[in-house]
Amino acid sequence: MNCHIIVGATNTGKTSLVKRLLKKANKKAFFIYDVNNEYKEFFNYPLMDINTFIYKANFINRGIIIIEEATIFFSNRSNNLLKELLVRKRHTKNHIILIFHSVRSIPRYVYELANYITIFKTNDSPEMSAKELKDERIEKIMSIVKQSKNQHFSQTLKIY
Repeated sequence: MNCHIIVGATNTGKTSLVKRLLKKANKKAFFIYDVNNEYKEFFNYPLMDINTFIYKANFINRGIIIIEEATIFFSNRSNNLLKELLVRKRHTKNHIILIFHSVRSIPRYVYELANYITIFKTNDSPEMSAKELKDERIEKIMSIVKQSKNQHFSQTLKIY
């Protein structure tokens, strides 16, 4: 159904936002790749290899799939299993949440297959980020977020 990218520097509120969303969706099945073990109350299973995780995620229907620390796995490289997961989301009725630390680390193919992006404060340049993702709206949103004195302020943009 939806792919939601959440991006922000450390301690800006990304994980807190996702946990609030999960609490509201308490009847859904969760499948979470959690390298920092922050989502134990929602998904308490041993960590598996990221490719195994994405492979298994492709068999989930009507669930919420979260990849925490997506920056580590997907920045500047293509992942065919992730592409398949994102392309099939409409048919599987899954909600996919990908969490990145930097706009620069979001692969363009991921951005182009996403429905929403929530931007917290980052160290990225708004101008360069808009140019890399080929979306001038990013510059405006990032500038608004950067100007806020609230460390946890964010803005969400509907991509498509």
